[in-house]
Amino acid sequence: MFLIGLSILLLASFLGSRLQGMSLSMLGGLGVWLFMFVLNAPPADPPFQIMLCIAAVVAAVGTIEAAGGLSYLVQLAELCIRKHPRSIIYISPMVTYAITFLGGTNHIAYSILPVIAEVSKEVGIRPERPLSLSVIAALHGALASPISAIMVILSGLLRVSGIEMVTIFKVIIPSTVGGLLLATFVTSLLSKTMPATSTVTEKTTTAAAPTLLPFGARVAKHSIVCFLLGSLAIVLIDALQCLRPSWEINGIKVLLPSDYIMPLVMLSTAASIMLLCRISPKSITRGKAFTAGIQGMFSILGIAWLSSTFVQSNQPVLLEFISTYLSKPWQFSIILICMAAIMGSSAATIKSVFPLGIALGIPPKVLLASAAAVNGVFIIPIYPTMLAAIHLDTTGTTRIGKFLFNHSFMLPGLVSIAGAVGIGFFLICIGGL
Repeated sequence: MFLIGLSILLLASFLGSRLQGMSLSMLGGLGVWLFMFVLNAPPADPPFQIMLCIAAVVAAVGTIEAAGGLSYLVQLAELCIRKHPRSIIYISPMVTYAITFLGGTNHIAYSILPVIAEVSKEVGIRPERPLSLSVIAALHGALASPISAIMVILSGLLRVSGIEMVTIFKVIIPSTVGGLLLATFVTSLLSKTMPATSTVTEKTTTAAAPTLLPFGARVAKHSIVCFLLGSLAIVLIDALQCLRPSWEINGIKVLLPSDYIMPLVMLSTAASIMLLCRISPKSITRGKAFTAGIQGMFSILGIAWLSSTFVQSNQPVLLEFISTYLSKPWQFSIILICMAAIMGSSAATIKSVFPLGIALGIPPKVLLASAAAVNGVFIIPIYPTMLAAIHLDTTGTTRIGKFLFNHSFMLPGLVSIAGAVGIGFFLICIGGL
């Protein structure tokens, strides 16, 4: 039963990642049906609360995009990279981390990857180095973002164990940034020169830096300010109970549930941006970020439901295996990175595997320290941003090796995760969490 269930999960994840779009959701739903009829296993609870939070976040991000906020962030990132082109290997991952942190999705990296590839060629730096680092940076930035789908799931699971969102940020942000810096240092030690076999098209003119229209920039800035205030409100309301709305029901004071804070604040933020910036509601649904967010939301619906069903139906087997071979708490990060490689989704990995860690009795602070390992989606090189980076590098330096796993993203990815997990454990040890 375990092997058949694992085969269904792997097949759905692999095909969905290859076909992309809505296919992951549909194949996930088909996988749940197969579990019920072939394996006679009951389905896990659908991730409705997660879907609510993600839908609210997608509405906010789509509104920011319609107001020009995301384009403004990308233009600022491009200006920063073009201002110091020879330091691109150091600047590009930090810039990519920043814009994905603010945008809440690693798919915003599609807008900056072409700039990184172009500038690298212009200055004769091997594009593989900054591109691979930037793809990994986008994964870490999305994990740490207060409005990302990954953070929605992570905070929801850890909140039940008594870990507040402020504590999560105190560990996740420094650990992911530290891990990325370590990966940047290691990658910078490798050869940065263009290989002799690469064909580089010489540019006769230098591309002009992007310009921002005064009015458009003003509206874009307003949308970003509203978003930052909304993100801050989520953290404060979640951390300080005195800020939460409350009611008396039968003489008992009842606070607004934590699960409602993020969707309510994000929907309110989207409404504020729409009214203040005079954004047409129709333009919100036409943006790339909104479309990608909706696709991601439905992808999580299917694959998260399938993976939760797999874990639920095979929990005794998984618990026995982990207790026998991976009994030390820090080894939970190994489970996370392996499952992330199989599922191809950081959010789905958290949704399905973290409850398993809780069932094993692993301390919540250990789960938090290990969280960066869910970004192991790069191990099998089928993730969309990885494929985009390979396509954009016309020199051919960013590539998938002959043996599949020896690809350009493996070294920076593994180093960044190892560094992030190590820093995470250090922080929980000295912080007394």
